[in-house]
Amino acid sequence: MANTILIGAQWGDEGKGKIIDVLTAK
Repeated sequence: MANTILIGAQWGDEGKGKIIDVLTAK
């Protein structure tokens, strides 16, 4: 999970959107 947060920080808004999609998918 920590890795996902780090990746999201690098990607910015797009990364956050993808993380939300993954979290909601699960």
